[in-house]
Amino acid sequence: VVTGGASGIGYALARAMSREGAAVVIADVEQPALDRAAAELGAVGILTDVSRAADVERLAGEVIGRHGRVDLVINNAGVARIAPFHELSEDDFAWVLDVNLWGVIHGMRTFVPLLESTSADGFLLNTASIAGLRNGPGLAAYTASKFAVVALTETLDQELRARDSSLGVGVLLPAMVRTGITDSERNRPGAEARAAATNEMPDRSGLLSAEAVAEIALAGIARRDL
Repeated sequence: VVTGGASGIGYALARAMSREGAAVVIADVEQPALDRAAAELGAVGILTDVSRAADVERLAGEVIGRHGRVDLVINNAGVARIAPFHELSEDDFAWVLDVNLWGVIHGMRTFVPLLESTSADGFLLNTASIAGLRNGPGLAAYTASKFAVVALTETLDQELRARDSSLGVGVLLPAMVRTGITDSERNRPGAEARAAATNEMPDRSGLLSAEAVAEIALAGIARRDL
């Protein structure tokens, strides 16, 4: 199961796993992109707003209903609002934290019990960012969410080890990758009213591809790296 699976790193992960013969379910908040990606991948696409616990629970129910088990969950959906702190509104923080942090929390709370109960060697991967380790101007909301994802994942790892769980967990920390995250405000509630808003990021030329990140991530999962 890959959230944010209709584009970027999520799509690359889903495609790589499909090529290896996995039964893949992708979740995304953008229906046209989801339908297109599911058709291209031969995967199941389920419309999901990860900021809503009920949506994530419905996603899990459909996965178990179709397959009877889940072996790998990648909490990958993410958004960015890049602006100086004094320009960030309460709504800006709420949107970024709802998707980037609460989306991961909902994914963990919903899928960890299912991974432990239905898979002999399940794994959960949370996508954070290099911004989960270091910050920079304009990244206040984004880094706050990603530092939290790193902390959550490391804490869960310690707790699972303490009770000898068979479930493995990891956190993905990509740096600059060619994805559409800087355009993510297109999916923000009320986006029409904020059409003029822009997220300024450096030129993307020469950055790591989503496909390369997917290869790195899947190799880490195979090794069961944190």
